[in-house]
Amino acid sequence: MAIETTEKYCPICGKQVAEPTFNRFGEWACSEAHADEYVKETRAQKMRAAAPAPEQQPQRPPRQMRGG
Repeated sequence: MAIETTEKYCPICGKQVAEPTFNRFGEWACSEAHADEYVKETRAQKMRAAAPAPEQQPQRPPRQMRGG
């Protein structure tokens, strides 16, 4: 059984959140600026996770030097 804590902390600066005003994606932030920054970081992480893996080019064997 999980215990929910009543204390909330900003995911950007770690400061305790006094006012429950700025909630983004279930996370409380201490200011509008930190809430917006959290949204940017979360979206960027989701975009990186959803991006297809870069295709790897097959490795060619090194060229052989011909002796003359």
